[in-house]
Amino acid sequence: MKHLHIAQFISALRLIFAPLTLVYLTDWDHKDLFLLIIVIVSGISDFLDGYIARVRGQTSYLGAIHDFTADKLFILSALLVFSVEGMIPCWVTFIILYREIIVMGLRIYTSYHKYEIKASWMGKFKTLVLFIGLIAMLLGIDFYMWIIYLSLFLTVASFLDYFMKFRRVVLTET
Repeated sequence: MKHLHIAQFISALRLIFAPLTLVYLTDWDHKDLFLLIIVIVSGISDFLDGYIARVRGQTSYLGAIHDFTADKLFILSALLVFSVEGMIPCWVTFIILYREIIVMGLRIYTSYHKYEIKASWMGKFKTLVLFIGLIAMLLGIDFYMWIIYLSLFLTVASFLDYFMKFRRVVLTET
């Protein structure tokens, strides 16, 4: 059995952290601090795992899928929990959720046809802004929703960018 590369281990942390977001639904006195730490560690790990994989020459398609999946599961778990608690409007969470489902479908389609559409800088920036918004929310910063709205705008813009790339791939295929 192969050992996990350090980058894969870092991605796996986000998979472990995803269900821990449910702690926010409890009455535990330290849930804000707990989630703050998890969100910060997850945000750092999201950028660190890819960097380490590239530096060590350990990038792979499967590793990219693992990273993508871990990222989406953690982000969507956190957004759903914060929506249930009334911290983030449900419609914001659903727009982000729908974008992720559609992009995942497009990625599966292109992968099936032996094409790869890599993550764009806009998608990575969207994720960074969303992590900053979640951290601001957990720190009690009043304008955190403006950061979340910026991430929502970037979510839609990055979806359009991804869809245009997908469209070009499909058009060159036919």
